Amino acid sequence: PPVQLDVEATVNKIGSKGMLLHPVLQPRRVNRNQLLLLVDQDGSMAPFHSLSERLVHTAIPGGRLGKAGIYYFHNCPSQYLYQDPYHQVAEPIAEVLSVLHSEYTGVMIFSDAGAARGAFNQERLELTAEFLQQLRQKLRYIAWLNPMPRNRWQGTASEIAKLVPMFELSRQGLNEAIDVLRGKSTTKMV
Repeated sequence: PPVQLDVEATVNKIGSKGMLLHPVLQPRRVNRNQLLLLVDQDGSMAPFHSLSERLVHTAIPGGRLGKAGIYYFHNCPSQYLYQDPYHQVAEPIAEVLSVLHSEYTGVMIFSDAGAARGAFNQERLELTAEFLQQLRQKLRYIAWLNPMPRNRWQGTASEIAKLVPMFELSRQGLNEAIDVLRGKSTTKMV
């Protein structure tokens, strides 16, 4: 039912009629956008736990999204994503992806991509490439948020950054990642 004020239409009506008899109402908007937030937990990400917790707690209420799903992994998702940061409640990746709508869902990955260690890990790169391909088969908008500064993206991280838009965890980087998830920009790759 029309319950929200349509400000522009009401102003136009006042302009054309010369007075306001009835405001123009419109049906309530429903935000269908969904966020799948994937958080790398443990190992080299241990120093960033407080940042990941803040990101998780901000994404749920602050994003004003239709739905936000938070899952955890270690280094690279291969078969399962975990519903808790302690990796005790597992869900197959295929099941997680099966309930997402490709038009409305964006994926934000929060991980150092191996940048904290700075080495090259072929297995991690291959597993990440496979996972990203699995995501792309279902979803269009994917962004990677890296807590390490760009000048530390060496080895595996620099190769992963060639596969997906990757951004530093800064105000500008977060804004650019959100733009990718909104479909505004996909050109930011190292």
